[in-house]
Amino acid sequence: MKLECLTDGSPDCPLLRLYDFTSAEARQLLAAVADLASGTAERIEVHRLSFVESIGGCRLRLVRKSWDHAVLQVGPSVFECGLTDGTWDKVAGVLEPFAGSAGGYQWLAGSPGEAALLLSASGTW
Repeated sequence: MKLECLTDGSPDCPLLRLYDFTSAEARQLLAAVADLASGTAERIEVHRLSFVESIGGCRLRLVRKSWDHAVLQVGPSVFECGLTDGTWDKVAGVLEPFAGSAGGYQWLAGSPGEAALLLSASGTW
């Protein structure tokens, strides 16, 4: 699974894109998000997961919050996606088809954040 920040080139930019992954990698990401939804985890450093390759030094933290602030840029090439337990549960639901080898894409987070978060099997949307 690759993690990349696209700053321009589309009206959807800026966006963070998770792409080029296997169903096994999607299952691992789903398990991490499910841990956030259940409260088992408070924070997931996506770029440090063993199956994630960071492109251009992009770093992404997924964090449990008491409100949905979606994706914020907190440093150069460093992003944080903060969502509530309930919203993380919805994100887990969106991830499930990819864990079963579905193609296509889904937006995992958008407004009110500073960037969107995209999951795309092929990298396109």
